[in-house]
Amino acid sequence: MAKKIKFRRVKVKEQSIKMLVLITGMTFLIAMLFSYIFEVLLADVPLVIAFFLLISIIIIGIICDGIGNAVVAVDEVTFHAMAASKVKGAKESIVLIRNAPMVANLFNDVIGDICGIISGSTATAIVLSIETGFGIQSVLLSIAMSGFVAALTVGGKAIGKSFAIARARYIVYYVGIIMYYVKKIIKSNRK
Repeated sequence: MAKKIKFRRVKVKEQSIKMLVLITGMTFLIAMLFSYIFEVLLADVPLVIAFFLLISIIIIGIICDGIGNAVVAVDEVTFHAMAASKVKGAKESIVLIRNAPMVANLFNDVIGDICGIISGSTATAIVLSIETGFGIQSVLLSIAMSGFVAALTVGGKAIGKSFAIARARYIVYYVGIIMYYVKKIIKSNRK
């Protein structure tokens, strides 16, 4: 006779639901803002600049994905020693590591996915601009551009993930330093 497996019920905390709603709302607003900005930017720019913007968006997505992976992959121990020695950015790095799921969600999912969506719409705008400018209509051009964007994004994230895991401590430390100086700037502006 087969043994019956008991599953433990996991209670979803009210705080988790609030965080989910907050992240969903933030994603909606950020995606709309960036989509609007890039739609306005792409309206009257030459193809070279539009292509440069496309590559920039893809690179931002790759970098953010790498940061999210690094935060999840690093251990906290080194940063405690650095914080005890009062190294700039060490305390901020510890905050990142202790909030790794939320940080990874923000960088990998929110920012990374928004970059993916915007890069797709930017690629579409470039294809439409090429078709209008040269008076052609080609499904192959659209397919090639989609393939190009997908290959750069997926390939870049794969390379970035390997790099982020191998250099997780350095990446988290440099993000911690950036956070340290941003906090310092904010505090000095309040005075």
